[in-house]
Amino acid sequence: MTSPTAIHGHDIIDLVATYPDGIRLSQLMQIVSERYGRSTTFHTCSSMGMDLDGLLHFLETKEKVRIASGVVYPGGAPPCKH
Repeated sequence: MTSPTAIHGHDIIDLVATYPDGIRLSQLMQIVSERYGRSTTFHTCSSMGMDLDGLLHFLETKEKVRIASGVVYPGGAPPCKH
């Protein structure tokens, strides 16, 4: 059995940034699932072991992304150094 992949949150920030007009949350979830697999976990400079929902909530509190009406938009805060 292989262990789940752990992806840094910057990869998701970068993915969202390729959609400056926003990406539907359902579409983002589909892309992430296809690209990284369903058992992927996410981490940031300060937090580990998150699922995609947890990561997006974390990134929203840090102003890395904005979520409104089911659409995820790039945020404005600069990335942390890792």
